[in-house]
Amino acid sequence: MRDTERFIALTEREIEYLFRIIDSSTCITQRHQFFLWAQGEVQSLLPHVMLVCIFDDGSEESISIEKFSRTEFCAAKFSDLCRAEGGIIFRLMSAWSADENQPLLLCPSKPQAIAYRQFANDLKRDALDRIAAHGMHDTSGRTSSFFAFTQFSVPLTERHAYFLELLMPHMHTALVRMLFHERHRKDGAVTGKNRKLITDRETEILRHVQSGKNNQEIAQSLNISPLTVKNHMQKILRKLDVNNRAHAVAKAMALKITL
Repeated sequence: MRDTERFIALTEREIEYLFRIIDSSTCITQRHQFFLWAQGEVQSLLPHVMLVCIFDDGSEESISIEKFSRTEFCAAKFSDLCRAEGGIIFRLMSAWSADENQPLLLCPSKPQAIAYRQFANDLKRDALDRIAAHGMHDTSGRTSSFFAFTQFSVPLTERHAYFLELLMPHMHTALVRMLFHERHRKDGAVTGKNRKLITDRETEILRHVQSGKNNQEIAQSLNISPLTVKNHMQKILRKLDVNNRAHAVAKAMALKITL
């Protein structure tokens, strides 16, 4: 609970934005809906470019890592951001957890802040600019979801921290609902954790994509034609139910296909 000294009163417009965000969140069941929501209504209170979501249901299923961005982000670079060992996203989650699960704001306008100094070099190197992050945890204190909003267009303030606190339950619920429908959708494209989604050759190609290679470079490495690589990529996108190469790499990481 926030103490009285940090109480923030919302303006009428902010209350209207908040209601719209919450109301529209209840209809989200598909990935494209979550994307439009995050890059639409949510922008009114948290104006960001890329949102990275982590979800862990505590079961033997792999941790889900999801990216929703208005701009293209290099697949290899995103893979590096989400490395389990040393990647900035998991380091952010650790810092958030160590700070008693309080909203985490990283902003160059507060260069003396301990958290900002800890990540300053990474933010500059990866052009992530300002980051606002928060999450949800279960009754045992285990992190169940974590959201990192990057590349804010405005300086971060305590007001943004308050918005994060207000929105987290709804962000978490919308993400869980989306993932549930994806895992249990009727067409059965991804049913059962032991089902093999893509072939060995497709996995090999996806690893090359993850390392940042284009179709021509992959073709040379595997001694096949660029057209063959393109055909494999189309099959990979269809099987993983994603729209582009970056999403394919992110989903493959989440499903531990390319590990």
